[in-house]
Amino acid sequence: SSAGTNGYSDAKDFLDKIGQQVYDKVKEEAATYKDDLKGNLASSSILGVESASTADPCNFEYHKLIGANDGNRHPCESLSGKDAKKEERFSNTLGGQCTNKKMRSGGEGACAPYRRLHLCSHNLESIETNNYDSNNARHKLLAEVCYAAKYEAESLIHDHAQYRVKNTDFNTTICTVLARSFADIG
Repeated sequence: SSAGTNGYSDAKDFLDKIGQQVYDKVKEEAATYKDDLKGNLASSSILGVESASTADPCNFEYHKLIGANDGNRHPCESLSGKDAKKEERFSNTLGGQCTNKKMRSGGEGACAPYRRLHLCSHNLESIETNNYDSNNARHKLLAEVCYAAKYEAESLIHDHAQYRVKNTDFNTTICTVLARSFADIG
């Protein structure tokens, strides 16, 4: 058979149309499960006994999360055995990555988008998994990620401003830094 038959201009056109059909079908099927993955901060099972007063992550009372006040689950408590509170937040070792080996632009080294390589995420590493209520997992995970993001942002804001003063060509906002940091954990 030659090009142009069966409504396809060439092999690429044929494969593109098959790819689009597969994408459309997967997207349609995924829509039926979309709500199964949504967490709700106002879920009473997050706090154990007391119901949350809000589903708004900016006004959520993270200190009421089970185990949050004992200090063992504070997001910034540990960075792979290091004291995260003392770790330099913007540095050559913990900041953005620049290299001549990983990415190239016209043969020159390039930088990966600026992001934190180590996050205040100790609480995510210490989520209780024994006797865990799988019906509550999505709500608990949302609360824990928001809890980590809150403290990660608080730990970076002051240093971010100082870094921008010293590095005038650095124009990334704190929101962008956080988005890029947390993109790695999905």
